[in-house]
Amino acid sequence: MRPELAVIPQLSPSLLLPLLGLVFLFSVVAVASQWRGGWEAVSVPLIFGGAAFGLLIVLSRTSITLHSYGFFLILGFGIATWNACMEARRRGYDPNLVLDLMLPMLLVTVACCRLVFVMLNRSQFHSLSDVLQVWNGGLSFHGIFPGSIAVVGYFALTRKIRFGILADILAPSVFLGYFFGRLGCFFNGCCYGYACDLPWAFSFPSEENRRVFTLPSHPTQLYSAALALVLFWFMQRAKVNPKLTRFPGQLTLLVFGLYAVERFFVEHFRAGATARYLFGTPFTEAQFVSVAGLVVIALFWRTLAQREAKMLRENPPVESSGEIEAPV
Repeated sequence: MRPELAVIPQLSPSLLLPLLGLVFLFSVVAVASQWRGGWEAVSVPLIFGGAAFGLLIVLSRTSITLHSYGFFLILGFGIATWNACMEARRRGYDPNLVLDLMLPMLLVTVACCRLVFVMLNRSQFHSLSDVLQVWNGGLSFHGIFPGSIAVVGYFALTRKIRFGILADILAPSVFLGYFFGRLGCFFNGCCYGYACDLPWAFSFPSEENRRVFTLPSHPTQLYSAALALVLFWFMQRAKVNPKLTRFPGQLTLLVFGLYAVERFFVEHFRAGATARYLFGTPFTEAQFVSVAGLVVIALFWRTLAQREAKMLRENPPVESSGEIEAPV
């Protein structure tokens, strides 16, 4: 395990002003090139410019430890955002819509994922400082659902785009980000499985005492990462399959359902808080949530499919100049 990837050394005072000047210059050029697009277009270079300014100021005062969990989390977020932008362009939408949405999405979903993890592992946190140290690991993926729904709902309302359409633009990229997130878990040494004698077993820092290592155990983070790649490959094909794009929101429900199945399977090998059996049943906490989630997803799937079929009956496609136009 390698929770700390690298240490960025403290910046020399003689380099601070020249680097700040370069960041300012690039920010001005980027803002000027996007000025005609209005505030929303210039917000991205302003945010990145401000972040770069802040990073240089921090580096002028102290070194920064690059944690593997945070590194893979941000890497996955960036690549998933790029893939979502490509999907928006393929559907004929402005990729800036995705860029505007993703930063609030990151902040809200990380907060929700952290909150769920803290609620499931209350004994590990003794102060507010412990709760805020997200870079040390400790996010529950289940928290992404309420957080992402809230952010997508807000942007769908303010940008006047159907919720299901906007969600489906983002949905195929979820498993891409999940893949990198689970790699971060592996390097951080969290979310591991039960002890086993398999040749690919690993020893991980114990949840009770990070200085003590477990017996060789299932690397459930790698199981999830491998399954995430398979599911991402499947979603890349599902998004162009007419049977899986019959109504807005279908791809999103499919992602939620596939994650529930993946988590139910991996939970058989996983240790930790979510591996506790619930109410004397053969299901762990995470498995119970997965089963309940699949029931809710099935109900939404049926309801949305029936509503879309009703809309098509009431407003059938109209032929015009040899082409068929779907109702708006």
